[in-house]
Amino acid sequence: MNRRRPSLAVIGGTTICLACTGAPDETPQSEAGEWELVEDLRLNANAEDFSAIRWVFVGPQREIVVHEPQDVRLRLYDPTGTLVATIGRMGEGPGEFQHLGPVLWAADTLIVVDMRLSRTTYWLLDGTLVRTEPVPFREPNWDAEGGSSFFHSFGPSAVDDRGAMLGMAYRVSVSTNGTWEESSRHVVLRVGRDGEPGVLAEPPQYDDERWSVTVSGVTNWVPFAFQPWPEFAPDGSRFLFATTDQSTLDGTISLTMIRASGDTVFTRSHAYPGEPIPTSALDSAVSRIVSESGRDRRVRALARERAPLVYPPAAVTLGLDGTIWVELRRTDRGTPVHVLSETGDPIGSLLLPPRTRIQQASMTHLWVTEYDPLDLASVVRYRVIRHTGTGPGGGMEE
Repeated sequence: MNRRRPSLAVIGGTTICLACTGAPDETPQSEAGEWELVEDLRLNANAEDFSAIRWVFVGPQREIVVHEPQDVRLRLYDPTGTLVATIGRMGEGPGEFQHLGPVLWAADTLIVVDMRLSRTTYWLLDGTLVRTEPVPFREPNWDAEGGSSFFHSFGPSAVDDRGAMLGMAYRVSVSTNGTWEESSRHVVLRVGRDGEPGVLAEPPQYDDERWSVTVSGVTNWVPFAFQPWPEFAPDGSRFLFATTDQSTLDGTISLTMIRASGDTVFTRSHAYPGEPIPTSALDSAVSRIVSESGRDRRVRALARERAPLVYPPAAVTLGLDGTIWVELRRTDRGTPVHVLSETGDPIGSLLLPPRTRIQQASMTHLWVTEYDPLDLASVVRYRVIRHTGTGPGGGMEE
């Protein structure tokens, strides 16, 4: 993922159907309607002299942090759009970075992750540097049965209310009882302040045949297949996994929401209106697959065999308030977006302006990056005007 005008009309002519498992009582049809967006803040790319923007992070008091990895810096703005501070530069000293990773929040403290230096840096929202700490992580020892299990490539994505970090990692298991066999699985890891890791969940794996092709140990993505999408709530209270089924003309996106304790909140499947992938587009995409093993013909044949029938969603965002924002395929008119409640119920739909990507969201506001013809990104905040009803395209059917 990477995630305009004074007033914007919303989408018409698009619906989502739902099929649910383990879901609570359904939201009445009348509660899902088309929504409007009204711009209330713009940080213009030229006026602010932004370089390439990767992410926009929103703080607990709706502060705005603009992530500029090319310049190895962060811009901190208050909720009114006033620049408060600019932090970071290339280096290894205090307040410097070799790699500008994601921004995490612990109450009113901003935490910046630098995995290249294996450390985290803590800042106050006025730009004051507080301290620098090593990334809190300790690998388990060899187990008593002669095998081992250890973690690597941990990437923190959120901090929970106890100061533990949540993120993705690889768990590697090695058997040494006469053989040497290694397996690696993607897991969600919770790492406490003492550095002790614990596995919360195992998401869909990247080597699944539904979206990848592996030949001679080399994996290629299947063209147009939705890649497994993990999303973490900024406050570390929950996370979700998103996958799709694109094998029919009505595509399906499946969402599993999990608490930081590891308990599943819900698993639901949402059918979205699929747009068929033209044969010419598939042919072009398959022809560009190159296997490092040199077995191009086999890789391309498998990719074509597993290729989806319809385009996938463009992105999924887990909002500040637990809402879920599903962006469908982007068009010249804009991007259709369907909004689900924190329990997975459909509550609204809207149309993002063209060349716009959601960075963060809530029931009241939407933060986006908007790209001009030169691909310069401005940061825009919209107020969300919610409507109910079941006009064309606004309702969702169960």
